[in-house]
Amino acid sequence: MIDEYDNPLIVANQNGYYKEAINFYRNLYSSALKTNSNLKMGVLTGIVQVAKEGIFSDLNNVKTYNILGDKFETFFGLSEEEVENALKYFGMTYEIEEVKKWYDGYKFGNAEVYNPWSIINYLSDRGLQAYWVNTSDNALIYDSLKNSTVDVFNNLQTLFEGKEIKKEISPFFTFEELSKFDGIWQLMVYNGYLKVNEKLSNDEYMIKIPNYEIQTFFKKGFIDKFLVSGNYFNPMMDALLDGDIEEFERRLQNIFLVNTSFYDLKGEKVYHSLFLGMLIWLRDKYEVKSNGERGHGRYDAMLIPLDKIKPAYIFEFKVSKTIKGLTAKAEEALEQIKEKQYDAGLKEKGISKIYKIGIAFKGKNVKVKYEI
Repeated sequence: MIDEYDNPLIVANQNGYYKEAINFYRNLYSSALKTNSNLKMGVLTGIVQVAKEGIFSDLNNVKTYNILGDKFETFFGLSEEEVENALKYFGMTYEIEEVKKWYDGYKFGNAEVYNPWSIINYLSDRGLQAYWVNTSDNALIYDSLKNSTVDVFNNLQTLFEGKEIKKEISPFFTFEELSKFDGIWQLMVYNGYLKVNEKLSNDEYMIKIPNYEIQTFFKKGFIDKFLVSGNYFNPMMDALLDGDIEEFERRLQNIFLVNTSFYDLKGEKVYHSLFLGMLIWLRDKYEVKSNGERGHGRYDAMLIPLDKIKPAYIFEFKVSKTIKGLTAKAEEALEQIKEKQYDAGLKEKGISKIYKIGIAFKGKNVKVKYEI
């Protein structure tokens, strides 16, 4: 058995010697699996199916089984019955609904399954937490996100809101295809960070985030990778929710200065990543919306509190051509919120306090203007 057969190829692709690695492993597998008289059968497991690269071209009778098919579907994870029996055995049946929330949600073929690694660790530690996320190398996903389009960030926003997106998921693809629009989604599905919710046609599926454990991956992984660590981001969001907008501006400026990832994110993706971070961080406290119609126009972002006693926040973003023009652009953004009456309807919902915040960007420089 060869586990994670694709990992050396992933590393090779990231470090510029992919073609050499393909040739090496093609010869290796041919020698080990085809011309070995002592071997009856070989089993290889991995995340990325690289058959299109010709790595198995010298082998005979290669059969492939993946999470999209129904062959061996129940062997990729634990069934609900198996999880319930395990909880009963350890006297933990009172936790079953929380366990479902955290670790259920995967669909392999037609079977609904739980993540076995997470369930085993939960039974051992008797604590609900993210056991599985970040146990593998996510560099390939992060690299694909860094080189992706704004449309990808828009799709991520939809997923973070708990909704589905429609994507083509093929069982075969090359690393070169990861630069194409849907490559990132195939990676996330096969890595277990997204689940197939419904099959629409041959290779077209509705996909979504499977459970709360994966939400924590996006919360920590996305924010840490694209918005610096939570040590910077969390205090900034605390300042916003405390109504200390001057401190929010100071910490936002600091994030732009210290975050080297922003050098890699081009144009609108910088601001989309900021908004997505807010969306993930606030999802338990606020309904986070973007580009919605309100009053006489479309706001950029709005935070609507689930607890109506708390304030709402309306954001309008502007990009300045010069550093000197930042203040004027921030004021222009604030005036747009007021003139277009983006706060229309919020007071009818019983929300009495509304922060109107205009933010202007120029590279790594930020200016904030606001009114209550």
